[in-house]
Amino acid sequence: MKKTIKTLSVAIALSAAATVQAREITMIFGLALPPYVIQESNSGFEIDIIRAALAVKGHTLKPTYASFLVVPKMLKEKQADAAQRGNPDLKEGEGFYYASEPTVVYQDNAITLKKNNLKIDSLADLHGKSIVSFQGATQFLGPDFAAAVKGNPHYQESSNERRKLQMLYANSAQVYTGDVNIFKYYRNTVKNDVDTTQEVVYHKVFPINTDVTRDAVFLDKQVRDDFNAGLKQLKSSGQYQQIIKKYVSD
Repeated sequence: MKKTIKTLSVAIALSAAATVQAREITMIFGLALPPYVIQESNSGFEIDIIRAALAVKGHTLKPTYASFLVVPKMLKEKQADAAQRGNPDLKEGEGFYYASEPTVVYQDNAITLKKNNLKIDSLADLHGKSIVSFQGATQFLGPDFAAAVKGNPHYQESSNERRKLQMLYANSAQVYTGDVNIFKYYRNTVKNDVDTTQEVVYHKVFPINTDVTRDAVFLDKQVRDDFNAGLKQLKSSGQYQQIIKKYVSD
């Protein structure tokens, strides 16, 4: 009986300690870009994945939003506990602890209508085609892409995602270049304007951009370790993909 009571006491003590360690984590998100981050509702699959990963160890997430430019200053002044994207000024081993793997990775593709039967096996194949992309794409997507569209009068950039998809499905642009998940998310928003049942082809001509892998950085090493464990569990259980599917579908 005494042994049972002692065992129960230890279990209660450990449970209490775990409860004490669980924290509300204020994390800075510097880019509100659906379906990754939807600021108005504190949602998006990037936020939901982080929230679920932290919850594995009992932590809760409090998202806050700021320009990427002020993230280093805010973390150095401990105005937040973490940020969802690292910065060269926030060095590992100097009080900043990075997640062991990225939360999400952008997947840029060249996307075309299948009926047009366009052969795009490399970035060079984009030369001379009518293309619509996001603002800053020639800097963001690398020098090979910039070279492929240089001097092309039929190349344009826009921050209006709905308009870009309308252009592709209306065949006023041959190629949409950008992130696959963003494309799939906004496709549902234009289905009443254009025929989005038209089959598309995803041309994987862009390398995975490791510069924007969205690495989380924390001020507390234990919280970082808890996040790592939680993210690993989400991926092994299949919950990671389930969260993404709430926002995008094939």
